[in-house]
Amino acid sequence: MDKITLGSNSYMSKLRRSGSEFTLSVNGETFAGTYSKKSNGAIEVSMNDTNSIGFSEKNGNEIYVFLNGVNYVLKRESGVLKDNAFEEESRDTVLSPITGKLLDKKVESGDLVSKGDVVVILEAMKMEHRLKAPRDGKLSKLTLAQIGDQIKEGELMFELEEE
Repeated sequence: MDKITLGSNSYMSKLRRSGSEFTLSVNGETFAGTYSKKSNGAIEVSMNDTNSIGFSEKNGNEIYVFLNGVNYVLKRESGVLKDNAFEEESRDTVLSPITGKLLDKKVESGDLVSKGDVVVILEAMKMEHRLKAPRDGKLSKLTLAQIGDQIKEGELMFELEEE
């Protein structure tokens, strides 16, 4: 759960990305769209048949976004809100923490996994990153990327079925 600060107002949010698609939940309301990075560093965001161009910069646990003439500050504050629905969602979904290459898939969609089992292996800068199951369960989704494909940070790697 992240806090978005806009002026003196703060909102609880959850951002999920998979490839160029995203969903953003803000105070329980969900928005979906796509984004792409441009060569000049800009980000094009499309939501509800509206395209916007903006810029972002990350500094520590804050992301500064300038979009449609408005400055937004997204600040990650762990443990701000203990909402069971969001905690379960984050325990069930594993996103790529890095941009890199898919080295291996250790399981198939539908397989049962135990907490700590390696599900996929990524490589970035000649280092392996083993993404493990956060709990016991059944894989409901596994990345469609093939071994050797490039993976973007934030892309869905796998998801466990709800208990």
